[in-house]
Amino acid sequence: MSRKSQFESYFPVIEDYFDKSDTKAFSERTLQEIYYENNDAWKNPSTKDASDFIAFLQKKGVLFMTSFTNESNNTKIIYSWKTQDNLTVMSGLKNGAYYSHYSSLFLHQLTLQIPKTFYLNFEHSSDTNLVKGKPSLTQEAVDKAFSKGQRKTTAAFSYNDKKIFILNGKKTGKLGVIKQKSAEQCYEYTDLERTLIDIAIRPVYAGGVFEVLEAYKNARNIINTQKLATYLKELDFIYPYHQVIGFYLEKAGYTEMDLNLFQTKTDLKFYLTYDIRNKNFSQRWQLYFPKGI
Repeated sequence: MSRKSQFESYFPVIEDYFDKSDTKAFSERTLQEIYYENNDAWKNPSTKDASDFIAFLQKKGVLFMTSFTNESNNTKIIYSWKTQDNLTVMSGLKNGAYYSHYSSLFLHQLTLQIPKTFYLNFEHSSDTNLVKGKPSLTQEAVDKAFSKGQRKTTAAFSYNDKKIFILNGKKTGKLGVIKQKSAEQCYEYTDLERTLIDIAIRPVYAGGVFEVLEAYKNARNIINTQKLATYLKELDFIYPYHQVIGFYLEKAGYTEMDLNLFQTKTDLKFYLTYDIRNKNFSQRWQLYFPKGI
């Protein structure tokens, strides 16, 4: 029996496997691994690669190929199962990654802009902040850190008119990450509360502080501020981001009950964002912020 007829004979089994899969977007390497792991069950001939298998699925019209290029003009191929949905396809660029920051703002309909730039967050495999107790912060160290521009990732892929940045974030165990799965779509993204924390910490990936404030305003009637406070505590950041989030909540018109969840006595003066040229100061939140916000 030829390879083609073997693939055809066991196609219902192969189709059932991919239909039930937790993802719909795969790198070529992942498809190869799937092919070899299931060789016995699918009665497929062993080959040095899975090219015949992939070509067969493409010809059947159930596997689609999308080419991405990185900043070095290298190509990465992503295969998608029975879908060409952009968000699903792009999610295959990094196994285990999820949409965050401005991408999640869009998915939660907190911005009217149709993005051409997307953010996929891939968590560190280990806790990079594993220390015995938190290091003590000094005002001098904070002032120095926030006097410079915020660092931005350069890891990015492009296709058509879209650009996808790959972020390497803190290990959180995918705290607040939810899944979108349907016949056409399959990807993960941060829920509303986690999104509002992420954009407050990294406004550079959300269009800047004014866009962040607008998102907090738009979320006012749908956010769970208790959940927001719980997430922030679990994330256990070194920097006092409760001062930042409390400030945004106040500026966005939240209640005193909401604000009190983030009110903590502190002598440490913090910053809403990096490299503020013209700044004001919030006495309540002990926070420097750009004039005009």
